[in-house]
Amino acid sequence: MLSDQIQKLENLLNQLSKLGSLPEKLAFLNVYPPVIEEVAKRPSLKKLIPQQSLSNQYVLTLVLAIGQGATVFQGIDSVENPAELLDLLSQKMSDLEMFYNSLGGTVGYQLKVFNLLISKENEGQFNTNYERPEGIDVSQDTAESRLAVRWGVEALSHLASIYPVGGAGDRLNLLAQETGEPLPAAEMFFCGFTLLEWLIRDLQGWEFLHYKLFGRQLTTPIAMMTSQEKDNHQRILNLCEKAGWFGRSKESFRFFLQPMVPMITSDGEWAMNGPLQPMFKPGGHGVLWKSALDNGVFEWFESQQRKRVIVRQINNPVAGTDNGLLALAGVGCHNRKNFGFASCSRLLKTPEGMNVFKETKLADGEYEYCITNVEYTDFTRHGIEDVPLEIGGLYSQFPSNTNILFGDLDAIRKAVDICPLPGILVNMKNRVVCWNGEEKVEKLAGRLESTMQNIADYITDRSSNRLNPSECDLRTFLTYNKRCKTISVVKKAYVPGESLNGSPEGCFFELTENYRDLLANHCGVSLPPVQQEDDYLTYGPNFTALFHPAVGGLYSVISQKIRGGKIGEGAEFVVEASEIDIAKLDLDGSLLIEADAVMGKKDNAGIIVYDCESCGKCTLLNVKVRNQGRGHKTWRGVSDKDGGESLHIIIHGNGEFFAENIEFTGNLYFEVPDGYRLVVYEQGEEIAWHCEKIQKASWKWDYTFDNEDHVCLEKINIPRN
Repeated sequence: MLSDQIQKLENLLNQLSKLGSLPEKLAFLNVYPPVIEEVAKRPSLKKLIPQQSLSNQYVLTLVLAIGQGATVFQGIDSVENPAELLDLLSQKMSDLEMFYNSLGGTVGYQLKVFNLLISKENEGQFNTNYERPEGIDVSQDTAESRLAVRWGVEALSHLASIYPVGGAGDRLNLLAQETGEPLPAAEMFFCGFTLLEWLIRDLQGWEFLHYKLFGRQLTTPIAMMTSQEKDNHQRILNLCEKAGWFGRSKESFRFFLQPMVPMITSDGEWAMNGPLQPMFKPGGHGVLWKSALDNGVFEWFESQQRKRVIVRQINNPVAGTDNGLLALAGVGCHNRKNFGFASCSRLLKTPEGMNVFKETKLADGEYEYCITNVEYTDFTRHGIEDVPLEIGGLYSQFPSNTNILFGDLDAIRKAVDICPLPGILVNMKNRVVCWNGEEKVEKLAGRLESTMQNIADYITDRSSNRLNPSECDLRTFLTYNKRCKTISVVKKAYVPGESLNGSPEGCFFELTENYRDLLANHCGVSLPPVQQEDDYLTYGPNFTALFHPAVGGLYSVISQKIRGGKIGEGAEFVVEASEIDIAKLDLDGSLLIEADAVMGKKDNAGIIVYDCESCGKCTLLNVKVRNQGRGHKTWRGVSDKDGGESLHIIIHGNGEFFAENIEFTGNLYFEVPDGYRLVVYEQGEEIAWHCEKIQKASWKWDYTFDNEDHVCLEKINIPRN
């Protein structure tokens, strides 16, 4: 019974806490009855464990002491290399013992899991009340939302970024094409780019927007929490190296490891891959704050005058859409908030956490308040019902937690001192294939997880009077945006007949609908009709658009560069350039615009130097494009195996492409050399062109804020002399 094991673990933890030195603790464990009994059953342990270092002996003996010896050391006499496997196990156990020292190390980890497995509903929650939180609405073009964005752009010089990229992505079934090895989620290709590159491209888009408005290039320091799962850490390093550090300095990146923890089956035993090989998985993203502090990440940020941070999950590529992240950063920085959430409507009965206004009545009669998160696995325990906001509605009474966070480093450091591992929980709904001593079997299993957003539980405000959400000006805050611009995750492979929610197919569908909103409602482009999910799954999207974030990022900026026109059924519109001027485009087929200097040229060290005059430029005015288009479009990209046609424009360096009042028909390819301007025109019924040498750019977009905080663009012609 778990209750009996809990009592034993509590006694063991209490006894170990009274002992000072490692030799004292090891001496105690060596005469601890469960250890003596297990060693007696496996004489090889008596020989092999003393061969280890003192610290390794201690952590291995702890496995016996917590009652997992029969499981972990089963089959030790049947393996050829027990000493080697013990070394690997010792390293994992040492990491576990050290990182979870605030719980009591290995013993405390096991005890916490068991306590959570038998915890009663609503236990300890009688003094806590949850209500729908008030927030700042940035979903509409209002004076308030524009000001928040302006604050965000201005605050970029004070911000750092953290990306938790250590997730296993088991439900995506990702495999390397060359080797068949399992891949982490960060390496998944989505619309031609890895999920990691999506995050960095978005960041570069904001930096370029800052450059265009203020004339100063920023390099935001990026810290990534990797893991050893699926060789994630080394693969992430290799990915960054292969990508040339994405045109940034290598020194602007910092990496730290997410701890690995043992999986525990529903019967209380550790899940095993084989003899001496417990199944270890990343310990949840709640370890992020403690891991970052332990590895000097906060100090590294602060050495670069970065006092605040934006955290963004790897599996949510739509989070950088339009204004949401900039508004979150702007509100947090300008109003000197300590912690914030980018939120949106939450679909009812989905596996998403909730953002809540939390009120706790304290023992002294005062009240404590914060905006925080409750995970979907914990609704019942906290007494929260997943009911609709409106009777019969699709959306929950509470908004969605999206894992898009703002944080003040000093406030987080203080909160970690109070609680190093916030939001601890155990989710026993995962099925794992593990070894039972004879064969591989499937079992329900889970691990101790924690949630990075629940550090907000320890960033609170007190009041002697009871308050309601609309009365509170808290250190924690929340912004509301449209769901389609805030969350669409890729965390599981699509299963035909099931919901698209959470799948790459679903994310691509929602990404396309965001482009529909941008082009139709902001740029004034005529598009094919709104598509139903069934038709999308059967035939693919009825149009595709993908733009580099440096085109503008903000819908209000992009709509000044792309104005009017028509995009036909099944058409494809891809822009990998920032300086574009496209008006009245009539596209039936495929148009690809690709500049190798999207934001500027690279210096000798391979670092992009932002410079709008050295960017590739493309002007298309009243242009028609007619071709067969390329292959079937999916979230993986476009398949060219059956050929197809496109108008493909490649611009090198500061080259410029110009076309006006012309129709491009069939498969056409134009390549503009660096330092040249290619003008394409109709001559009779034929297409003609001339290429002229240019010493510098002939035009550029100037960006300014007006008195109402709109970002206004003006096309400036640059004199040739």
